[in-house]
Parts: sequence; C-alpha cells; structure tokens
Amino acid sequence: MSAHRFSGDRVSAVIVHYKTPEDTVAAARAVEQTAPAAEIVVVDNASEDRIGEELERRIPGARLVRETVNRGYGAACNRGARGSSRPYLLFLNSDAEVRPEAIARLEAALEADPSAAVAGPRLLDAGGRPQGSIRLLPTPWRIFCESSGLAFVAGGREPFGGHTATRQDHETAHSVEALMGAALLVRRSDFEAVGGFDESFFLYAEETDLMRRLGEAGRRILFVPQAEVVHAGGRSGGDRLFGQLHASLVRYVRKHHGGWAARVSAAALDSGAVLRYGAALVTPGERGRTRRARYRSALKRRSAR
Repeated sequence: MSAHRFSGDRVSAVIVHYKTPEDTVAAARAVEQTAPAAEIVVVDNASEDRIGEELERRIPGARLVRETVNRGYGAACNRGARGSSRPYLLFLNSDAEVRPEAIARLEAALEADPSAAVAGPRLLDAGGRPQGSIRLLPTPWRIFCESSGLAFVAGGREPFGGHTATRQDHETAHSVEALMGAALLVRRSDFEAVGGFDESFFLYAEETDLMRRLGEAGRRILFVPQAEVVHAGGRSGGDRLFGQLHASLVRYVRKHHGGWAARVSAAALDSGAVLRYGAALVTPGERGRTRRARYRSALKRRSAR
C-alpha cells in the first residue's frame, strides 16, 4: 500500500477532555504531528476551564465540542464520533500521546484484516515501561480471583487469572478478547453497527462492553505492539474514582451475566476492598496513603449502593 494512505486522512481522533488542559493539548499535538491529515475532535465534558483558548492558540486545527453536563466518557466519545466523518475513529485518552507511526500502524492492521473492528497499541508509562494492556472479559470468577488476590499469587495464569491481572503475550500481534481503552482505533462502520458506547457506563468498562458486543457480532480485536502510545494514567481522577471502577464492573456483569452474577461480583469486589484497605492501614509512606485513598473510594461507593 502507498504511504499516503497512512497519513491520517482517513482517521478522526476523538479526545475527551476533563479539567486537564495541558494533557489534552499534548495528546492533540501528538496526533497532529504524527498524522497531520487526521481530523481532531476534542469533547469538553463541562470542564469550565481554558481548554478552548489553549486549543485555539496551540492546535488551531482541532475542533472543540462542548458538553454542558458531564454525562461520562462513553457519552462524550459518542458525541465526538457523531461530530466527525472519517472511516476510522481513534479514541484517545487525554493523558495518552501517540508515538511516531502509531496511528499509521494501527490503521494498517485494520486495513489488512477486514474481519477486525478494533486495533490497539502497546501502552507505555511515562518512563517508557510497558503497561499490561491486554484484557480478558470480566466474569464473576475472574473478578473473584483478582479481588481475592489469587490472580496475583498465580501470576495471572489460568485457571486463577483475573480480567486485568492476566498473563498475556504483549510481544506479538494477535487477536484478543479486550484491550485497555486508553487508545483504540475503531472501524466506524462496526462502531455504528453495534450502537457505539453504552452511555449507561459513566466511566470505566465502557470499552470492555463495546469490545464484547463487537466480539459477539463476529468481529476481531487486534493487539498491535508495533504501534506505541505513552499513557500516563489517572490524570482526570485517579485513585479517588476507584469506586467508580467497581460500580462499572458490577454494571457490566449485570448486563452480560445477569443479576445473580452481579451480586456475587459485587460481594467479591467489596470483600477485596475491605481486605486491601486493612492492609493499607499498616503500609507506610506515600504508598500507604495512595492505597488507602483507592480503597476508601471503593468502600464509599459500596455504601452508596
């Protein structure tokens, strides 16, 4: 295929912004630099900050879409998708920066495999270390293994692997069950065929739900390690939103496995949070403070249910 096909002219990048203007501008700039012909749409989730002025000054080619109410990440992605036109949708977290050729390689993977709906990159932390981004679809058993610590003791090996604490091949390109949603290139036709993101998920698990529905439709999810994206993680909420992660996991299980499975999963998540909060109480220093904030968030969310 000729090089011009991978300049970004077939890609709409959708970046959801929430009170992180420097990160959002950096994410948009990285897209602009690596795929100059890409359409860039930034959806402001009612941040009430200076993102409009910053984009106009520093990334004038980006288009800003403002939400008057923060309806969640998936709803904002859907709004950005509706406000764009290209055949490939790049959903990019505001704390993620694409490396050179990343978008081109993701697009090339989808072009080469008509049965694939999604291509995701290798994720790296700010220090350049790989992040485990390949996921398994959550089930009550996998949630129990992860919440109880069995998955970590087993090193992510089956039959005790979790949905995120799982041993996967991050070195070669292959199809997977699911991927972390920090950076995903999605074929628009497939995205629209399954109805986009389920907006009942406010934050977390919306990408897992999307990939499950795509898989049920017979479409493939590709991991493409030749494409790399630096992902800082947690800038818009971090540990204080850990309870939202638990709530979204329970919602996911209720949707795909039923009410009884959701109650079992909720009990496993709550029990795990209690045990880990107890351990965090005797963990010294910043590590202990971070863990206490994380599991306090989960326990507050539990009390609100």
